[in-house]
Amino acid sequence: MMYKLVASAMTAAFMGVLAAPAIADCSADIAKAEPSIMKVTNATKKASAEKDITKARDAAAKKNEKQCMQFLTAAKKTAGVK
Repeated sequence: MMYKLVASAMTAAFMGVLAAPAIADCSADIAKAEPSIMKVTNATKKASAEKDITKARDAAAKKNEKQCMQFLTAAKKTAGVK
């Protein structure tokens, strides 16, 4: 019985460690993409990309990796950044 409890606790802790870098990856990707997006000269594209970056940051703050990456990808596509 005690073995199962310890095993469950270790599994939960391990899953928590795995989940943390996923959120950090999107935030890191935002930081990498943002300077390129700020260099866009087309005002319409830049404004749209900035909105998507803001939404990506909000999703990252809510720990929603999938949505964060969707908004970040949209921002990069709009700005023409790879």
